[in-house]
Amino acid sequence: MQLAIEIEDHESWPPVFRSEAVRDRPLVLAYQRERARIDKLCQDDIFMRINPPKNKYREDYDVLVERLEDFLTPHRLVAFHCTRLTQDEIGGIKKNGLQLLTPALVKKKLDECHAAGHLSDRDHAYLTGSKSVADNVNDVHAHRTGMIWFCPNRSTLQDYSGVYRLFRSWGGEAVYCGHEDDMRIAPVLASIGTPCIVKCAIPFDRAEHYHENFSERFLAQLISDEIEYPEPAAGFDLNTKKDLEAADVLEIIEFADPRFAALTGFGGWPAHCRIIAPAE
Repeated sequence: MQLAIEIEDHESWPPVFRSEAVRDRPLVLAYQRERARIDKLCQDDIFMRINPPKNKYREDYDVLVERLEDFLTPHRLVAFHCTRLTQDEIGGIKKNGLQLLTPALVKKKLDECHAAGHLSDRDHAYLTGSKSVADNVNDVHAHRTGMIWFCPNRSTLQDYSGVYRLFRSWGGEAVYCGHEDDMRIAPVLASIGTPCIVKCAIPFDRAEHYHENFSERFLAQLISDEIEYPEPAAGFDLNTKKDLEAADVLEIIEFADPRFAALTGFGGWPAHCRIIAPAE
């Protein structure tokens, strides 16, 4: 049976993965402590950086990582997409899933928002002719096109500095980046839609996170109560380069849902990160 796994919910982990990881927790702790010790030595001694000491636990740790990875990959990883959506967009995602960022998708979003009356003729023309939007979809400033980005850690949703902008302005980063201080259009983007958390389950073989495996992330989570800065970190972002089907979308948690407040803790965010949900 294919499971939907949350990295911060140990009970959701595949039973065989969890039991073997817990059994070998002492090895993981020993490896991470030795890694931290060696890192400290290299910080203090510039010559040691050229030929650092060998981590005596590395070989056994690598064997464990490789074995555990096979227990994860048949399943799906739960991850959260933070955004601001209109009710039409919410319905479309529930029906058709999430699409990769492309110039065609951004045009479709702007056209549909205009047709629904959320954007005036003037605002629609302003955004469709925006150099910032064009630069964003053409990856002038960052690589976003052809991807969908997620955070797999629930705790990330509580980090207002990383998510409040995603909730505050409609259109996604491709639309609002470059316009947040533009008083001509920023208030318009802040008035459209409602903050949403799109909870998805992504097959491991379609998730990318700039590290060669996922099991090390899970092992870092396992020992996070004792090791402050494990490598790699248990907290990370990931992306997929394939559209997600409707079946991959577990639920869409809207701003008005009490679970949104519980997941984000937005009520305690500083004033400059405040997000609102206008009546539609």
